[in-house]
Amino acid sequence: MPVTTDAGLLTVFKEWYTDKEMEQVLWRASPVLREIKKNRVGGKTYNFAANYGCGGAAAGDATVAATNAASGTSKSVQFACTPGQLFSIFNVGAQEVFASENIRGAFVPVPVIKMYDGTAAFRRLFATALYGQGFGEIGNAVVATTVVGSQSVDFAQFSTVIKLDIGSVFQVTNGATPVSTLRTSVNTVTAINGNVVTFTATAVETWAATDWIEIQGCRNGTTPLLPVGLTAWLPSLADRTGGTWTTYIGTAFYGVDRSVFPDRLAGNYIKRVTGTEKFCDCIVRAVKAVRNAGGNPTWLVINPDDYATVMTEMNTQTTYFQDTSTPAKGKVNEIARGVQDTKYMFSTSYVDKVYDDPYCARFTAYIIDEESIEFAMLTNGDTPTNDGISGVQPGSQPINGVSTPDMKAISYGFIIDDYVTIQPGSLAAGGPVLQVILQLYGTFAIRGPGHNAVINFVQATL
Repeated sequence: MPVTTDAGLLTVFKEWYTDKEMEQVLWRASPVLREIKKNRVGGKTYNFAANYGCGGAAAGDATVAATNAASGTSKSVQFACTPGQLFSIFNVGAQEVFASENIRGAFVPVPVIKMYDGTAAFRRLFATALYGQGFGEIGNAVVATTVVGSQSVDFAQFSTVIKLDIGSVFQVTNGATPVSTLRTSVNTVTAINGNVVTFTATAVETWAATDWIEIQGCRNGTTPLLPVGLTAWLPSLADRTGGTWTTYIGTAFYGVDRSVFPDRLAGNYIKRVTGTEKFCDCIVRAVKAVRNAGGNPTWLVINPDDYATVMTEMNTQTTYFQDTSTPAKGKVNEIARGVQDTKYMFSTSYVDKVYDDPYCARFTAYIIDEESIEFAMLTNGDTPTNDGISGVQPGSQPINGVSTPDMKAISYGFIIDDYVTIQPGSLAAGGPVLQVILQLYGTFAIRGPGHNAVINFVQATL
């Protein structure tokens, strides 16, 4: 109801605005991306060697050992990683800056909100790259769909939807691998409701359930533009069986033929025994595999929905004591449902850092030796990924928490804080415009792939 029904008096009343900070309701950032060590490098490639074999020159018969030694024993490869690239861009007009300088003109200055949104988009695509092969792939189409005009499609998994936003533009592959040729339709997201995405399409086409949804502008033909992430370093494609897998693993990866020893050069692969093996038992089996491979398993990276399954399994195997009749003095009678923390052990190996990351694909998890993974960067990747949240704690960065260049002090800067470029934009009717570019050049690198593992939790129902 209005404060008065007298239309003549409504002009007397003012609007009252909150003195609280402007809220943001964006989705959570990737905790794993924030924790990966960042390493500044230079040059055209980032190279490192891996020894994956020690030959057969050991025998009870010295003459046999000597014969085998003649052909060489040590086997090693050298990965030559090329940097991927990622950009987030926004424009700021002079009039926008002047009109939003103080609290009387705007809830927050326009450069601040645009920098915040630009940084959030930057983090979202960076996290997408972490769990991809560099093509901007966000997940499978899941169901066969005929796309016509504007429509809604259930993408089934939040790990797919979280990589989109209103205005995101995507295309779909015509094939079951991210490198497959793109279909024609260019699709723009107009609404998101749960896992249902509404979008406009530019062409009529039929998707297969195994096609990949990819963010537009992340590939140059069959060459990925984004940094190459975990699904390439530790692949689980096609359950590591059949012709699709044979072709993929036989293709040189940063100059290395990994097909000669996939477990050492592409990580250990652990598939859950569907229907009989618990998720938590499968994780322990993966810890064992990494330990046997000579790694030091310290991280578990897992999708939150799969983590919920693990918690349910553990709850059913745990006996609780509840103080129901006479609670201890000063304490309330309460029941807490759920598990705050989980750890996974095999012998002396102890995985004590569990990251439930919504960007990690459903039914896929990773056991990581944290000393073997890094992001080798030509530009500053620390500042834009640091959102002030510690570990796996909840929450997100406040809008005024981003570092914003002073638009009045800086009219042009090729590299500011080593990841921002500001350049003159096109002149608008309302005055001059500056274009702000957040830029990233670098590559994810797992120096010892065999000291890590990828887990496939695949089950019959979603």
